[in-house]
Amino acid sequence: MLSPSAARSTGQDFVIDPNNVGQLRTLAAKSPQQGVKAVAQQFEALLMQQMLKSMRDATPQYDTLNTSNVKMFQSMFDQQMSSSLSKHGGLGLADAIVRQIQIQQDPSLLQHAWHTPPNPLTPANQSTNPDAASTSGKAAKDAAGGGKSGSFVLRIAGAAKRASETLGVSPHVLMAQAALETGWGRKPLTDASGNDTHNLFGIKAGRDWQGKTATVTTTEYVNGVAQKKVDTFRAYDSYTDAFADYATLIKKRFGDAVGAGDNARSYGQALQAGGYATDPTYASKLALVAARVQKHLQAESEGAAA
Repeated sequence: MLSPSAARSTGQDFVIDPNNVGQLRTLAAKSPQQGVKAVAQQFEALLMQQMLKSMRDATPQYDTLNTSNVKMFQSMFDQQMSSSLSKHGGLGLADAIVRQIQIQQDPSLLQHAWHTPPNPLTPANQSTNPDAASTSGKAAKDAAGGGKSGSFVLRIAGAAKRASETLGVSPHVLMAQAALETGWGRKPLTDASGNDTHNLFGIKAGRDWQGKTATVTTTEYVNGVAQKKVDTFRAYDSYTDAFADYATLIKKRFGDAVGAGDNARSYGQALQAGGYATDPTYASKLALVAARVQKHLQAESEGAAA
């Protein structure tokens, strides 16, 4: 599968040499998702190029700058600038085109709402996410009344330990948060084909994300009104990659949570204060689930010793 960087280089070559449309065709065949994105960016770049051309046509020209050579280089500059802008957000048209095409390819995206955890990257957009609340409530209920959660803890234990060293937070606290966000792994974030993205924390793919992605339809509450929204989330090859990326983001965006040690409640309160969660009981739920995780780890340790 071609990487996002390959898609970007293909788009940039297309500005210089129209024959590179063949590379776009190859990209679309090998990686449809990246192909759609690259073509959408090209379309947005063409639109922006037309806008720039119209602006230049409407601007008074001076004899010293109104030569064929100047016009040629201006046109080349406008093409390159349009291409670069479209790859860094641009007008947002490319993203809208990608979403529309994906919905046309898979109409079920509009028919089914996926349960997804809140997004720590854009706390202002979280509002009151019922999916996160639903998942958190289920996880807390399992913590109090049992549930087949031990296998989930064992699956992510190694990855959580490495991330804990980066954050200065006990592994069982990080595992508890993953359990809280995914309902003990029962509601993983999956792509359109049903493949696990290993995204335990609902981290969205922003403009600077260069890795794999998965487009998912979520239900969010904005001012008390339920709205379906198609979002692009980060996808990882493993839980280790997911925890490593999560640790980097927490350290960058929620510095007060770093160094919380084994105090799950304190860690949860720091996340709440930073805008990660809108649920006022989030810290309490995290502490409850963390206690359950500790029991699983203790039972596993005693079993291994025996």
